[in-house]
Amino acid sequence: MVKTLTKLGNSKALIIPAELIKKYGLDEVILEEKPEGILIRSANELTSFQKSVDELRQYKTEIYNRMELQANEPETIEYYKKPENDLSDLDLDIIEE
Repeated sequence: MVKTLTKLGNSKALIIPAELIKKYGLDEVILEEKPEGILIRSANELTSFQKSVDELRQYKTEIYNRMELQANEPETIEYYKKPENDLSDLDLDIIEE
């Protein structure tokens, strides 16, 4: 869709069709500069990245509980008692409390 900017005082305005405003919930927008141009998106809509992070946070407690259960299993304890299976290569920066 090609749109022409309209003069509005010393600025220019973009008139967005009503059906797009309704479809994307554009009561308030965020303008993002991208290498290929300007992205206009709803300020009320989460980005796909934000949605992914929220989904991960939702399962964080469940994952940690499962890890704790597995860490206390006899097989796991036996495995890490062996010197060749120590945790020296574990990246502790990924563990967040």
